[in-house]
Amino acid sequence: MDSTPTEITIPFPDVGERHLRITVGACRLTILRGGGPAWVTGTYGDPSRSMPCRITQEGGTVQITQDPQLAQVLGLSRGVPTFDLALGTAQPYMLTIETGASEGAFELGGLPLTRLIVKLGAGKNVMRFSEPNPGAMGVFDLDAGAGSMELYSLANANFADLTLDGGAAAFTFDFGGTLRRDAYARISTGLSTVDLSVPRVTAARIISEAVLGQLEASSGFTTREGGYWTEAALAGGTPVLTIHANVALGTLRLHAT
Repeated sequence: MDSTPTEITIPFPDVGERHLRITVGACRLTILRGGGPAWVTGTYGDPSRSMPCRITQEGGTVQITQDPQLAQVLGLSRGVPTFDLALGTAQPYMLTIETGASEGAFELGGLPLTRLIVKLGAGKNVMRFSEPNPGAMGVFDLDAGAGSMELYSLANANFADLTLDGGAAAFTFDFGGTLRRDAYARISTGLSTVDLSVPRVTAARIISEAVLGQLEASSGFTTREGGYWTEAALAGGTPVLTIHANVALGTLRLHAT
């Protein structure tokens, strides 16, 4: 049975608003920034040849999917399906990523994202914004279940509002990068461990609620007005990052880097 990876090439649609949806089940999903004119390039490998990649388009919305129900029936004894995708930078767009029990590595730095929606099942996922978003992201909405989620250089995403709803998982939030405008983040988790890092040079205010849990704060923060302020915030620096963290039955650790 032929197991040659399927080639994926999707051009930018000639419309005003664009939305890329990546909806997958059990797999390994890698997303990087592409260097060519296409919207999406890459490959999909399925050792079982039983879960074909499907690409549909309606107007400015393109969806990349597989069949997670079929994956549950057949199992993954022949190998885990793998997506290796590179996303383009020629036009701004909204991105939605939805996964099942999967492993994800997402390098979204430099992508002109206007909105980002991420819904993750069980598994390990790492997301980085190693370069600044060349545009402005309105909303970054993250929903994560069990497993672990690590996010790095979040200030480079250039979001206005970030929301995380998390279950029983381990989360790492690194708000490194360059903050170019005021931003608000709301982090709400259940039985979780949350490590939250903010550079000392970023003007940040963190309001925390650890319900039946514990909170640990490193040096570099000063308590004021019911929150934890970085040195830059105390000095009246702008723009300002405001973080509201609610951790129930877990541990919240604050780090000034």
